Amino acid sequence: MKVNLLIFALFCTSSYIQADEVKYERSYLRERALPPGGNGGNGGGGGGGGDICVAGSLSEECGAKNKDSCGLCSAYSLECGVDRECIEASTCTESICDNDIANTREPLQCDPSGLSLTILKNFEYTDTDSGVTHSLVKLLGPSDPALAASLVITVPHGGSLKPDYIDDRTENDPTYCPSGGCRILADSYTKPIAETLANKFIQNYCKVPYLIINELHRSKMDANREIGEAAFGNAIAESAWTKFHEYINEAQTHIQTEFDTVYNEASIEGVRGLVFDVHGYAGTDWHNEGSDFIQWGYRLGKDSLDQNAVNNCPIDITSSSTRGSFTHARQMPDESLECLVRGPKSLGQRFNDQLPLSLASSMTCGRGLPSLDYPDPKAVASDPAYCADNDGVCHYYSGGYDVEVHERMDWYNDPSFHGSHMNTVQAELPRCIRFATDETR
Repeated sequence: MKVNLLIFALFCTSSYIQADEVKYERSYLRERALPPGGNGGNGGGGGGGGDICVAGSLSEECGAKNKDSCGLCSAYSLECGVDRECIEASTCTESICDNDIANTREPLQCDPSGLSLTILKNFEYTDTDSGVTHSLVKLLGPSDPALAASLVITVPHGGSLKPDYIDDRTENDPTYCPSGGCRILADSYTKPIAETLANKFIQNYCKVPYLIINELHRSKMDANREIGEAAFGNAIAESAWTKFHEYINEAQTHIQTEFDTVYNEASIEGVRGLVFDVHGYAGTDWHNEGSDFIQWGYRLGKDSLDQNAVNNCPIDITSSSTRGSFTHARQMPDESLECLVRGPKSLGQRFNDQLPLSLASSMTCGRGLPSLDYPDPKAVASDPAYCADNDGVCHYYSGGYDVEVHERMDWYNDPSFHGSHMNTVQAELPRCIRFATDETR
């Protein structure tokens, strides 16, 4: 189910500057991620106290101290047998994006038969000792560029291949690892999720996205790092790393040819499309055996998104024109980085709006961080209702190497962002999605 919702959100965003969108006005209850006891309106146990339930407050009388209401204080009240009225609060994001609307595209009534992912490029290596040939990196997409969707899906950490001819990367190599160490664990199930996402996209919209997969396990090559940390000087791993990024750029170039470019108000030329970098995180520092949020990464850290900081909203004021991975979209007419990242039309909120409002075992599974409902990752990551880390601050993944370099069409030679752009975003999928059944995904 969640993959279908993700397709819907991605299609709306990848086509954000194309015609024929159906626009709709949204009206919903704003929720808040408040710490226990911070609701200001709920009384104590047994349903006592005031008769106003602020949206997002924790329902202590329901024994749900470690869960937020997801905008469901009325549902909590019903569970408690208490009749209470929910009221809305207002944030900077809500006031800035109050008149924003989300462009949507429903699944088309089309026939996807004959459409499928085709292997367009396949970087292989043959082991001289065993004679076995392995596929290390693949580029998949439409057999005809005219059938392409304006979407590139990348999977840097989903591979499982561990060939002996590539030495293992280690966590604390003094030559290649940064001070915080190297990461060597795979993002489990991100490859099949990305493949399902691409195939469902075909079924729903009769367009074929591009899909780039690193088949090597992360202990052999990390495609989401610069080449030194990624390959540890191994020539084969370096070649695979290079192919991974060349294939992304090749897919972007195909989309540029097919869908053209548009100039924004800052005279920046941008390709009509989106690069979607698929990741997964354990979130062991969060409650519920791992955080349930999809963490959306736009290369904006927790401090940049901190709504309690002075002059930190809208993000457009404090963020330079080349900060954040939506450099092009943010300066389109009537657009705002604030609203694109955590407003009604943000990927996080689009996904939230499609999720069922229920009091299931994990009410936050799949909800977006940041989004209009959860606009402040720093507040959520510092909230003991969510974060179980000893130092009181959980990790938020703001976007890595892939979304940074591939926002530039000339990804290898344009560090100053002077050339053409393509909007990029990173999605860190939680365990509650990755380790769920196929039907739940």
